[in-house]
Amino acid sequence: MGARLDEIRELGADVYGISADSHFALAAWARERGITYPLLSDWSREVIAAYDVKLDELAGYRDVPDRAIIIVDRDGTIVHRDRVPQPRELPDVDAAVRRLRELAGRA
Repeated sequence: MGARLDEIRELGADVYGISADSHFALAAWARERGITYPLLSDWSREVIAAYDVKLDELAGYRDVPDRAIIIVDRDGTIVHRDRVPQPRELPDVDAAVRRLRELAGRA
């Protein structure tokens, strides 16, 4: 995601990372990895439930978020969703950027 961040922003999108980790852990992760977009803590697991990206169990942990890219338009409508079938896989950033281009009329 980071390598495409400027392009995504040029298309008028904001990027947020959401995790069930604490805001303390996310701040350390951002510093360590040089992440420049906001990382938000979903400690209560409300967001992962609302966007249906909750894994019931992963490696002994319960109610953890799955990896996904979700594009929500300015009206709050989900216009793109890519949830990976396996936790070790990554969502398709290229497909998300293509969708942003379509939405911006630059396809």
